[in-house]
Amino acid sequence: PYPNPFNPTTTIRFSVQTLHATSVLIYDITGRVVDVLVNGEQNPGHHEIQWNASQHASGIYFVELVAGKNRDIQKLILLK
Repeated sequence: PYPNPFNPTTTIRFSVQTLHATSVLIYDITGRVVDVLVNGEQNPGHHEIQWNASQHASGIYFVELVAGKNRDIQKLILLK
């Protein structure tokens, strides 16, 4: 994600190698899903989405990318 820390928008870039069911979820510090950015099949290639967190409180969040058997999690810091 860039920028990180951010206020209130960050850009999340990811790549998918083959056609897979893909999800990009945002979790708060307690592990609760607060936003679903992607949920469905994505074509192979590079993708870019923005998360606007203006409706969320300052704090630490996590973005999780799941594509097929691959899973990646990164920490986000929202500063208002």
